[in-house]
Amino acid sequence: MDKLLVRFKKIKNNRLLNRVQMVVECYHSPSQNVTKEQLRDAIKGKFKKSHIVLMQVKKLFGGGRTRGLALVYDNEESMNKIETHRRVAREAREKLAPKDRKKTTGGKKITRKVKKMTKHKQAKTRGTSKAIEKRLATKQARKGN
Repeated sequence: MDKLLVRFKKIKNNRLLNRVQMVVECYHSPSQNVTKEQLRDAIKGKFKKSHIVLMQVKKLFGGGRTRGLALVYDNEESMNKIETHRRVAREAREKLAPKDRKKTTGGKKITRKVKKMTKHKQAKTRGTSKAIEKRLATKQARKGN
C-alpha cells in the first residue's frame, strides 16, 4: 500500500466545545481506497488525541483524493456531552470487528414490521391506565352518594 499524504484545512480551535475541528484531505493513488481507520491514525499522530469523530468522508471524483470533516475532542466526557448519541454509537461500532457491527438485540434482529406493531400497540395503551383509574374513582364516588 502506498503512503498517504494527509493535509488539514480550515483548522478551528473551538475551546467552547473542547475540540479542534477541521477539514481532512487525503491524497492517495487513484485505485486505492482510504478507510476511516487510516484517517483516524493520521489524525492521532498529528494531534496526539484519541477521541476523534469523522463524518462526510467521501472519495472525490477522479480518484486520488478523499475529503471529510474531523472533530478532535480533548476528552471522552466532552465528546459524549456534545456529540449526538447516534454519532457516538457509530464511533463505538466502527471500533468493533465488521461481523460484530450489525445492530442486534438479544441475538435476533427486530424487523421493521415488528417495530411498527409495537409502536402502534404502545400508542393505544399510553395513558389508558390513568383514565381507567379516574373512571373507577368517579363511579365509586357516584355509588357512595
